Amino acid sequence: MKYINIIESFYPSLSKQEKKVADYILEEKGKISYQSLQEIGRKINVGEATIVRFVKKIGFNGFQDLKINIAKEDFPMIETTYEDYIDNIEANINNTIANTKLLIDRKQLDKSINLIAKAERLFLYGVGSSGLAVQELQNKLLRFGKIALSYTDTHFQVMSAAVTGKNDVVIAVTLSGETPDILETLTVAKKNKSKIIVITNHILSAAAQMANHVLLTAGRETLIDGGSLIAKMSQLYIIDVLCTGYALQNKDESLKMKHNTAEAVVRKNSGVK
Repeated sequence: MKYINIIESFYPSLSKQEKKVADYILEEKGKISYQSLQEIGRKINVGEATIVRFVKKIGFNGFQDLKINIAKEDFPMIETTYEDYIDNIEANINNTIANTKLLIDRKQLDKSINLIAKAERLFLYGVGSSGLAVQELQNKLLRFGKIALSYTDTHFQVMSAAVTGKNDVVIAVTLSGETPDILETLTVAKKNKSKIIVITNHILSAAAQMANHVLLTAGRETLIDGGSLIAKMSQLYIIDVLCTGYALQNKDESLKMKHNTAEAVVRKNSGVK
């Protein structure tokens, strides 16, 4: 593959630390597309600046540029037939949910549920496909009587974060944990002493570092298959776990509110005044 040939051609002129980066990429190959700069630096014990310097030395504009090229070259072209594509989709979804379940830290989950229960106000943030996830989180919480406000527009995100306070809870959903607009919003909320819960793939991401509690997902996606169904399933699974945990902790109130919201919908659909 082209990027492998490029790395091998530069290899003799690399420094000792840069060779560690090169060796790791040559070993991991396509898996690099799913990893953050922070993860790689931690795994091979080199600084982020060293990785960026290596990437630019071999001719790429930056780390993201390298990841895009690796993703393009290693993107799996699976010959899917009419007979097996249904099974393939089922297997991918099941594997994603199973892997996400393995990442659940019960202490982090329980503390997150407690924060939601005690929150004076809840603010939910996500962009792109993660924005769809926070809208679903808002809907689920509403059914259990907990009002939350979801924001997918980046201007409204930072505006709402500016009016948060110490009794409010912010929940951010971001696969990479590095989305600039989300980081800007979390910085504002943290300055206001709001509690922060982050749902992300990357424990070492900038968003995770700002969080009081982190809930990990396992729905990997590359830069060229953004918004994939598998990534969404991972997020929705954690959201369902979080909301169900809240409902069980506040059983009586949640059952009452669920009944009230369901009855309101039935009455609306039946035309009863």
